[in-house]
Parts: sequence; structure tokens; C-alpha cells
Amino acid sequence: MTVKIELSRKQRDTVTLEAEKAFPAECCGLLIGRGQSLITVTNVVAVENQAESQNRFLIDPQCQFDWMRKLRGTNERIVGLYHSHPNGRTTPSSHDAEMAIDPDQLWLIVPMTEGVAGEIAGFQSKGAGEGFCDASVVIADES
Repeated sequence: MTVKIELSRKQRDTVTLEAEKAFPAECCGLLIGRGQSLITVTNVVAVENQAESQNRFLIDPQCQFDWMRKLRGTNERIVGLYHSHPNGRTTPSSHDAEMAIDPDQLWLIVPMTEGVAGEIAGFQSKGAGEGFCDASVVIADES
């Protein structure tokens, strides 16, 4: 069964704006949310890319720990992460697959073409370098 990732328009716009601001480097951030087969993103947290290379990303582990502590005792958790691909690719790279060690973690990828963000693609990690399954990205209507 394909997992659905629900983002608000504002969250989608935040992610794409971060990707455009970081270009030609990759941007990255955390996705906070809840749910199982339908995962609703409740917060998008932009994080400074700690990678030394422009075509890689690295989220500070301390930032992740801080958010895990902050979310303890709530119905929310870190459901995944997002990053951009300045080369325009929408699929996870081999480097992404190596980093995807947490099973069920969601990955959103923003393809960039000449500094302009394309449509966000969603994936779910199979864990331990096993690759990804597709996940559909749904933009929720805001009321």
C-alpha cells in the first residue's frame, strides 16, 4: 500500500522556497507529523545544511534529538525529511539510499531546474540502505 503524505500549501511553499534559496546547493529539513498510511505533516522545520559538498545534505543530529525531545509525550513525531536536488532529479540518489537507514521514514525531494523548484516527489525508506518505495504527496486544501 502506498503511503500518502499530506502537506498544506503553505508547507509546500516553504519547502520549495528553501530549495530555491539554497540553490545551487541542496537544502534540507525535518518533517513533523502524525499518522501511518496517511501521514499529515504538521510542521516543516528548515535546517542548515551541514554538508561540505553542495550536492549533498546533512542534518545536524543534535537538531533531530532536540525535536525528538520536544515531541516526546505528544501524538507527533519526526516523520521524515526533505531536501532538494539541484540537478533536477526527482528520484533518490545512491547517496540518499545509503543514508536512508530508518525504515518507514518519509523523504520529500524537490527537483531544481536552473534555480526553479519543480513538483515535490515523495518516497518512503525501506531502511538499512534497501532503497525506497514511492509515496504520494497530497496538497491539502486549507480552510
